Amino acid sequence: MTTSVIRFISTLLLASFFLVACQSVTVNPKNDSSSTAKYQLNALVSVFETDTDTAFRASIQALDILGYFRTGETHDELETFVFARKVGDEKIVVRITELSPEQSQVSVRVGMIGNMPESQVILAEIEDSILGQ
Repeated sequence: MTTSVIRFISTLLLASFFLVACQSVTVNPKNDSSSTAKYQLNALVSVFETDTDTAFRASIQALDILGYFRTGETHDELETFVFARKVGDEKIVVRITELSPEQSQVSVRVGMIGNMPESQVILAEIEDSILGQ
């Protein structure tokens, strides 16, 4: 009896994780933005029509505007990472991937298990910075 209850609860938890783990949201609801993002594997992912350098500068500007403490960055050929910390020493990772010379994918992850609302705020500020440049 207890084994079947544990299996049932485990199945429900696993199913709810997969249902919540991949959902589409509006990037910037405050500006009635038409761009969307997907919440995948605890990170909010969106594609922008801009080069990686502009997306990188917009990410830095957004993190600074929102008051996060930037702790570092790494640059590879196709990917750039920006690392920051928020109050409570929670890690923020912005990952910028070049899809084409004029298109970049920006992924935001807050904390170890992710925080979709806060990731959405950061991604919205990045979008505002990209549109302002």
